[in-house]
Amino acid sequence: MFYGIWQLTKQSLTTDVRRSGSHAVRFGLSVVLYFAVCYACFLSWSNASGLPLFQAQLMITALFLSATAIFGFSQTITEEKEEETLGLMRLADISPLAIILGKTMGILCDAAFLIAIQFPFTIVAITLGGVSWAQVYAAYIALAAYLWLLAMIGITVSVLQPNGGKAAQWTAIIIAAYSLPYFFLWAFGTFWGWKALQAFWPISLPMRMLEITESGFQDSPWCLAVGFGAVIGLLCLIASWLAFDRFALTDARNDRPLGLKLTPRRSRRPWSKPIIWREYIFATGGIPWTILRIGVQLAIFFVVLTTFRTFNRPGGIIGFTLAWSAIFSGLFGILDGTWFASRLFQDEVRNRTWSALVQTPHTLPQLAWEKCCGWAVGLAPTIISPFVFILAMMIFHEHIQRNVGAYLELMIGTTTVGLSVFGYLHLLVLLSLYFGWKGTPMTLTICFAAGWLYVVSVFTSRLDENGRLMVFGVTCLALLGLMLVLELLILKRLEHLAETA
Repeated sequence: MFYGIWQLTKQSLTTDVRRSGSHAVRFGLSVVLYFAVCYACFLSWSNASGLPLFQAQLMITALFLSATAIFGFSQTITEEKEEETLGLMRLADISPLAIILGKTMGILCDAAFLIAIQFPFTIVAITLGGVSWAQVYAAYIALAAYLWLLAMIGITVSVLQPNGGKAAQWTAIIIAAYSLPYFFLWAFGTFWGWKALQAFWPISLPMRMLEITESGFQDSPWCLAVGFGAVIGLLCLIASWLAFDRFALTDARNDRPLGLKLTPRRSRRPWSKPIIWREYIFATGGIPWTILRIGVQLAIFFVVLTTFRTFNRPGGIIGFTLAWSAIFSGLFGILDGTWFASRLFQDEVRNRTWSALVQTPHTLPQLAWEKCCGWAVGLAPTIISPFVFILAMMIFHEHIQRNVGAYLELMIGTTTVGLSVFGYLHLLVLLSLYFGWKGTPMTLTICFAAGWLYVVSVFTSRLDENGRLMVFGVTCLALLGLMLVLELLILKRLEHLAETA
């Protein structure tokens, strides 16, 4: 068994070293942490300025580890299913546990480097003041437990799910269900939110990281959250081992990417644009998922309204609610758009259907355009809702109604943010065609760093209202030009993939 583990681990590490995407992700994390250090320099006048830097490091690293679990660990077994090599491994008398551990060790080492990279930046945080070695020990133990938990969740889902799309989807759902509710409960601070927070806080590793970065922390690095992560991770490993032969040795090609099955009693006629119809029905989920997205947007509005109904803010409760609804709707839109944009063309390439698709009478630009249209139709509620909330907020917000300058700035600023998100999605599509799943954390890194530089440059330069409007206008033109260049690069890459398929 140990020989099989070693051989698979060696193969995984060799493959990872040869992938430029792995090195790019690590370099991207270093760049983001460097920008966090630069930001801490602006706070050097305050006491304990190293503590916010240390907290930012932990949250950024946790985000990268989560992305690695969703797009990395969840693919370890499913990629072997899709290539139909698991049966050969079993015929070679490699046990299920050896396959799981061997395929996991390589990417686990890759993810461990993400934790190791931040150690020099931790030294900087200690030098700036406010961070003790007790906090450092506790933080690294919490990160290691979080990595172990995410890795085992991803592996278990990879064993149970038939293909990479479903595995990444369910891994993202599980990680979001474990991590995000605590931050919402902590941020909103309602009575029931605090009650739930007190009940779930002890087992939440993300909240443990926030607790560690509180001033004066001197507790033991070993706690219930660390034990929870270690034990649940071990149970997930045992579960994936026991379920391997039953679930892993299945035909991944006979299952649809999103599990949407057409019932035989109902026949659907394509639209006059079959590529748009195909993308809308099979890639973005069709009418059921469109209704679900509308329901999510309505739920966001009513949850925010219920949470903030007692707040007295300038602009009235409705204007205040619409503003926050636009923010949360935009965040959901980025997540929804990221998931489907990263698979827009990548699924065609991975499933070897792109070479057949280009044989249709459609030209390559027409194919790409119609696939993007089908994607846009499916995600229309997600795309439109933030802008609807912003426009409604302009109507109900009293201050904006009386201030023409604020109205114009909000309009142009919203346009700039919208174009930035579309530019981010363009870059994501391009990098996913080159690097696969690693294109997602790479794109997030690039756009996060660029957005941070832009915000710091604009809002620390003390421009007046007219100056900001001019900067936003120039930014919009630059983003349009950038998206045009990215579209040409995407078409060039698609043409190359069609020729080499």
